[in-house]
Formats: sequence, structure tokens, C-alpha cells
Amino acid sequence: MSIIWEKVSPSALEEVYRFRYEQYFVDREGLPGTDHTARRVWLPHDDGSWHFAARSPEGAVVAVGTATPAAEPSLYGEWRDMFEVPRLAPLLPQLVLISRVIVAKEARNSALFGSLCLHLARTFTAEGYHYAAHYCAPGMAALYERLGYRLYGHGKSLRSGAYRLPMMLVVDDVPYLRSMRSPLASLGRDAEANREWIELALRTCPELAQKALCAMPDAERRSTLAGLCPGLDGTPDLMRVLRRGAMLPLRKGDVPAREGVDEGSFFVLSGALGSGGTEYGPGALLRTGGAEVEALKDSLVISAPFDKE
Repeated sequence: MSIIWEKVSPSALEEVYRFRYEQYFVDREGLPGTDHTARRVWLPHDDGSWHFAARSPEGAVVAVGTATPAAEPSLYGEWRDMFEVPRLAPLLPQLVLISRVIVAKEARNSALFGSLCLHLARTFTAEGYHYAAHYCAPGMAALYERLGYRLYGHGKSLRSGAYRLPMMLVVDDVPYLRSMRSPLASLGRDAEANREWIELALRTCPELAQKALCAMPDAERRSTLAGLCPGLDGTPDLMRVLRRGAMLPLRKGDVPAREGVDEGSFFVLSGALGSGGTEYGPGALLRTGGAEVEALKDSLVISAPFDKE
């Protein structure tokens, strides 16, 4: 698919907010800032963010993404907790938060997601930012690690019931990005004068120096992930689940979930599940005991790897 990249102007932002609602809210989890009446998803810090869209040659929006300076005063309170913003105070002037990277249904299993991530990274790097943070489902952590992001905190449950891990990209740490074969290595400014940005990140978040999950043997990865996500410990075939984007059976108390969800449900960690024309995305909670769930087990789909730009 030929893609046209666009930094969205203020006059076109409503298209972004409606795209979020139609492509993410309806099929996945509820988002903060959702307005069902207007069928849009917006938060006050959107006014202080950059918004990007990918369009088809026909002009249709096929993906959107948002970058918000971490020092933005109107940043949503739950995000301050998720990203541990008070702890990151030394980095804030040079830290941007990447969020709401949403791809249209018809392109979810293509390389478009990775292309959008790369486009966002190129943009904030050109603007002078040295760090980017985002949060993801546990099963997506290894995929983002291959892009160059690193875990820097423990998992947390959002009010929606979704479970997320915070990750950070240190753009100037070119040796690390090269070791991960990250396509972002070419963006780094690896002059010695920029080493201070790497050292500041490591002083602020010593966890960044830990070995990446994707570089660990299965047993070590399982143990590490269980420490980051205590509710997932002891789950049979956990590593298979995390690699394939499959469904994880829940026990009571494993993951704080919406009212009415019990131990007979499944939590979709990553990828997308589809059956009979219905699709479920990361964070979806599904009841068990029906033919629909049994069919889903045999129709797993995961996102394509990041492209090699």
C-alpha cells in the first residue's frame, strides 16, 4: 500500500478523534476521553500534542498516532501514573510520550504499524527530543524491544481493565540500538557530546540497563515477566501465549478486570483474534464455554514485524 504521511493540522483533528473511536473503541477496550454521543475520543492534552495520520492514495485515513511532550501540563492523570512521570522529572524536557497508534482494520496485519512507529520516531528526533516512552500489553513488549524500546517500570492495570508495561526509547544510545538491530539506530546522534543523555536516562531509570526480554531464554524471560506482571505468574504455557499473541486463561485476581468478569474468561495479551467476522484486539476479555471461543483458539493472527526502513 502506498502511504501518504501527514502531520495533522488543527482543522483536521476531528478526523483523528473519530478514527480513534471507530477503529479502536468499538472493537477493543474503552479509552479515557471517549464521547459516545459525538463518537470521538479526546483528552485535554490532545490540544498540546502532535498528531499524525497515514492516508491511502485515495485520501482515506488508515492509521493515526499521537506524540505528547511529557511536560505537557494537561497530561491525563492516569497516564502520569502509568508512565511514572514524577520519577522521570530529570528527563521531562527531552521526553515525548507516544500514544494511540491505531491502524485501520484492513491494514492491521501489514507493516503499516511499524512504518508509523518509525515515522513518529523520525519526527520527534528531528524536533530535538532524546527520549520517547509508551506503554504496551505484556505480549507486545518483545516486539517493541526489537524496535529499540526498553522496559523501565512494573506493569499496571488501567481503569479500563487493560494491563500495560511502560517502555522507553533512548534515541542517542546507538550502540544499544545497533545491538538490537533496530531500524532506529540511524536516527541516533552518537557523538560523544550526546553521551550525557544516555547517562542521564540510566541514572534516572537503572532498569534500562537490564537485558531485553527478547534476548532471554524462555525460562528467564518467563521469570522476569512474572516479576513485572505478578498476576501472570504460574500460567501454563505462558511463553507460548506471549510469543503467539494467544489468549491467556485467567484466575480470580490475576488481572483486575471490569465488574462481572470471572475466572472463566480469557485476556487477549497481544495481536488480534478473529472468528466469524468478529475481531478482538489486545486487552479484550472474552467469556469461555462457547463455540466462538473454541474457534478463536484456531484463528490467531499477530501483527507483521516492523519493516526494515
